[in-house]
Amino acid sequence: MIVRTRWTMPHPPDVLWPALCDSRIELQPRCPAFYLGTPRPTECRLPDGPGAVGADRQCVSEQGVVRQRITQWEPPARLAFHMESTDLGFHRFVDHLGDVFDLTPSGGGTVVTRTTTVTVRGFGRAALYPALFVGLKSVHRFVFRNWQKMALSPPSAN
Repeated sequence: MIVRTRWTMPHPPDVLWPALCDSRIELQPRCPAFYLGTPRPTECRLPDGPGAVGADRQCVSEQGVVRQRITQWEPPARLAFHMESTDLGFHRFVDHLGDVFDLTPSGGGTVVTRTTTVTVRGFGRAALYPALFVGLKSVHRFVFRNWQKMALSPPSAN
């Protein structure tokens, strides 16, 4: 299954790129999917330092961590990675989970396209796809809203 979401933001790609590598999510969810068990992201990070092909990336939620391996690193235009392991409940039935973020300049802003590819194993997999689609789409939109809030917020004084 492929889930694709496009979001237009009024900032250039180089302003948005850091959110792919280090972001904390401060928004409260508005979508019912999060109240029904979809893991709500709280942070994405590069635990071992700078990003590169082969580097680790982690996405943390309230329910656990998804450990990922970067497969494409083209700042500030494209980031791709796939899940290597997770302690989230869906690990029992997900064979593959991969993401590609494309940041395309558009006017004075950027069109961000997130494409998630997921394959599921097991007898009841056909029944899981609709729930996965809704959950992934909810995560995409939630993360994009957070990026927009981060990009519009003034930097904090330290």
